Amino acid sequence: MTVTLSNARIVTPEGVVAGSLAMADGLITAIDSGASSAGLDCEGDWLIPGIIDIHTDNLERHFFPRPNIDWDPVSAAIVHDGLCISVGVTTVYDSMSVGSFGLAAARTPDNLHRLTAGLHTAVAGGMLKADHRIHWRCEAPSDVLADWLPPLAELPLTGLFSLMDHTPGQRQYRNATRFFTNWRKEGLSEADIEARMAERAERVARNDARNRRFVAGIAHGMGLPLASHDDETVAHIDDAASHGVTIAEFPVTAEAAEAARAHGMCVIMGGPNLIRGGSYSGNVPASELIESGMHIGFASDYVPRSLVECAFALANGRWGLPIERAVDTVTGAPARAMRLDDRGALLPGRRGDVVRVRQQQGQVMVRGVWVEGQRVG
Repeated sequence: MTVTLSNARIVTPEGVVAGSLAMADGLITAIDSGASSAGLDCEGDWLIPGIIDIHTDNLERHFFPRPNIDWDPVSAAIVHDGLCISVGVTTVYDSMSVGSFGLAAARTPDNLHRLTAGLHTAVAGGMLKADHRIHWRCEAPSDVLADWLPPLAELPLTGLFSLMDHTPGQRQYRNATRFFTNWRKEGLSEADIEARMAERAERVARNDARNRRFVAGIAHGMGLPLASHDDETVAHIDDAASHGVTIAEFPVTAEAAEAARAHGMCVIMGGPNLIRGGSYSGNVPASELIESGMHIGFASDYVPRSLVECAFALANGRWGLPIERAVDTVTGAPARAMRLDDRGALLPGRRGDVVRVRQQQGQVMVRGVWVEGQRVG
């Protein structure tokens, strides 16, 4: 059966086509210019590729909607999927942290297995509308990473690995003041804080280099992309490159982002960073990289809706990027980073993952979503 979307502004890699888009057997079959009365009249709305989100922490929030309250993991996956579809995300890499310090409830070994089992059950049962994969975020200084990761990595939905280090005083948490303030509220003395920092530093020295090699070996052995998270310095990027990293996620300085591009890495920034006007941690604003002329991509991090907002914010206002370049930051760029050559652009032969968008009173409204040519939202 052929599905036709007519009277639309179709954002292709080469520019905007005013006309119609046809899909059949899960693929885009034609893009034609000119008015048409066939199929669904899109009333001049935009058609963009399905958004690809390579890093979202959103699933965990539905599993634990409140502290110490866990939700059925299959139900959590269904609700999370519905939110993704409602904001135009058709391919989503659900991030799960392995070996994080100060473990959140969703990141204990038992809950990691429960949550991923629920996600697999929902996928296998046809309960989800988006294409879901798992992004394993690996805390390199962790004492438990080498034990916890292998059985998780073998899960069928595994699609991406990333290396991270959340030790206070560097990378994302260059300014450790917030940690010290919170630790004092916990009742720690200055001597206790000094001892905790020394323990963290010793853990980095003991595990970091070994675990980075370990994770890289698993990723490359599985033929999957490897990302590095929150790099601060050129040395961090050089080290990441030595492990075969091809994606620089959320670099925290312009110098690190520039070094990543020099190594041929895809630079991915957080959508909330652009929409909120900067990083909540005080790191390099995504807008600064855009204004320097750097071609980057975006991931939602913790706000799935931020991605469709990024695309249209970049095409409007002070940036005024061509719409095809702006949309590419949330579609084509992440597709290239993840080696997904079947999606990320509206072209004949690509997957029929299509999002209908209208701008209304300053808001970006998703008015229809198709996955493999079937309407799902």
